[in-house]
Amino acid sequence: MRPDRFSAILFTMIFCALSACITPAGAAGADTPELRQAIQQNLNDKGFPVGTPDGIFGPKTEAAIRAYQESIGQPATGTLSDGQIDVLLGRAAAKAEPKAPEPQPEVTAGTVFRDCEQCPEMVEIPPGTFAMGATDTEQEHPFIGFVPEEQPRHSVTIEYPFAIGRYEVTVAEFDAYVRETGASVGGTCGVRLIESGPQEGKFEGTRHPESSKEIYGPYFVYITDGSYAQPGLPVTQRQPAVCVSRKEVTAYIEWLREKTGRAYRLPTEAEWEYAMRAGTDTVAFWGDDLDHACGYANFADKASGYQAGAAAPCAEAVQPEWTAEVGSYRPNPWGLYDMAGNAQEMLEDCWSPGYEDAPTDGSPVRRNRCQLFIARGGDYEHLHVSMRASQRLTFGYDPQVDMVQGPDEALDIRSNVVGFRLALSLGSRAWDRQ
Repeated sequence: MRPDRFSAILFTMIFCALSACITPAGAAGADTPELRQAIQQNLNDKGFPVGTPDGIFGPKTEAAIRAYQESIGQPATGTLSDGQIDVLLGRAAAKAEPKAPEPQPEVTAGTVFRDCEQCPEMVEIPPGTFAMGATDTEQEHPFIGFVPEEQPRHSVTIEYPFAIGRYEVTVAEFDAYVRETGASVGGTCGVRLIESGPQEGKFEGTRHPESSKEIYGPYFVYITDGSYAQPGLPVTQRQPAVCVSRKEVTAYIEWLREKTGRAYRLPTEAEWEYAMRAGTDTVAFWGDDLDHACGYANFADKASGYQAGAAAPCAEAVQPEWTAEVGSYRPNPWGLYDMAGNAQEMLEDCWSPGYEDAPTDGSPVRRNRCQLFIARGGDYEHLHVSMRASQRLTFGYDPQVDMVQGPDEALDIRSNVVGFRLALSLGSRAWDRQ
């Protein structure tokens, strides 16, 4: 070995022994006496004494470095990294250490609670992961066909527990809000008429002057004075509240929030499908055979007064003329009723033509000035194949459909096939708690 090389190595070993072998090069620049003095001075200033800054890193300086590292939650190595030097000298802000995930409340699927006497019953839903959207086999079904809006099937992980309505919000529950607040509700509402039987073609309310049979067909009419209490057809206190606008639902939710101190809201599309599936991975929560829908859903069955009933595989034991009283059919495995059929349910999400850019964490799709929203669940005059967990529908202003209301009235559109149920986040990781 050359003598000059041996001398350099020996010098380095001695220097490391005296100075804790600190190398502040890189982010801090070259290793110079000036830099070392600056480090020592900053340690002194921050209350980690090294004595007089002299650029020599002896045991006292090393002890000060260890104490400083402990104070910022870093391993006390006695050797400063480039990033630590930059922070010490004020050249960069300290990076926050990643927080440990906050524990979420333990919930039991199917547990029912109610926050007030007039409040809807809610069911606890645990966190979990599920496949959202229609399978390829489902889309090859002769009654369904390819539905691009339900593709691609994708994994969604909901990391927080939440609660969802045991039933669709009823006439009585919505009426409690109207009576207590004196809210003015109602207006133009689209009414699906019954096509055969004692109620064939009949409706209650004042026909809208622009609602003509030529445009909307003989089985659909708009009335100008529709509401949850007068949805165009006879209604009981236990039937779902329909003929309610998104604006009216928002006001109802605000009333519940003030009454309970809890952040009630509409479910997101992902939350809804997760809750509807209830841990199953089949076409509907009762299995892949939609011919069994009659025990679980109110749809256009063989005994109904709707044309779609001609294609139905069965007749329901319950025979409502339109919507049924909530809870009339069997629940899903988590104790939720009428997730399939009865009334469509408006959700938080703005409409999207598919799942290409859909959130995968349970949060909703949102857009500024959204006019067309997602609805789920199918309704009383739909085909049995619309009782699928992946079936997607819309509610709001659609420029492709001739309506008596325009885009400025998107939040004030009503229909007697559309109602809603509520949701409530129970964990801090939920999208509405961020």
